[in-house]
Amino acid sequence: MSDTRYGFYLRPSAAMCRAQAEVHALLARQYNLRVAGRFMPHATIKGFFRSDAAIPEIVERIDGAMAGRAPVTVTNRGPIAFGGSSIVLDVHHEADGATNAHLHALHEASVAAILPVVHPDCDFTPGEWLGPVFFAHLTLAMTDLPERFAAEVLEFVIDLGPIGPDRFVADTFQLFAFTSDDWAGQWSHSLQWNLLHSWRLG
Repeated sequence: MSDTRYGFYLRPSAAMCRAQAEVHALLARQYNLRVAGRFMPHATIKGFFRSDAAIPEIVERIDGAMAGRAPVTVTNRGPIAFGGSSIVLDVHHEADGATNAHLHALHEASVAAILPVVHPDCDFTPGEWLGPVFFAHLTLAMTDLPERFAAEVLEFVIDLGPIGPDRFVADTFQLFAFTSDDWAGQWSHSLQWNLLHSWRLG
């Protein structure tokens, strides 16, 4: 089995990508937080997965899940603490707090298409937030955020004011391949990625 991991992501609008990347750069400079910035700006639809399937088969499966779908308008509800060790922008909910049903449906269809080719020994998928517990977000800080500074960093991020547009159209979704020298340990230190395919809705 290849040691490559794949991932399927929403690419935010250009303005949102720029805003997210600017926060990554600022947090690296101010707090030495670098893991989130080693990724491209994105919202995870299906995170790291291992597969023996050929890339054209994975692409074809996602083609089926994306066919006929319209772009999704996403609401940016601002920064929140997430999962105990991360700070993210909540793009899962509408302005009124309801789940973004169109984005959630796209997630479920994409995951259903991908899961049949996920290797049984995949070390990420079993613990991933899928289906009803899926939560769409844009990560600003993650695994290298020290717990003792988490509240301070969140306050710092909130003090920046609005990060990116309050709404954007999600019309671009991308498949990436990832490699690392140490998937069992400090994987982020040597993380490399390559864009394999892009889908544009509408």
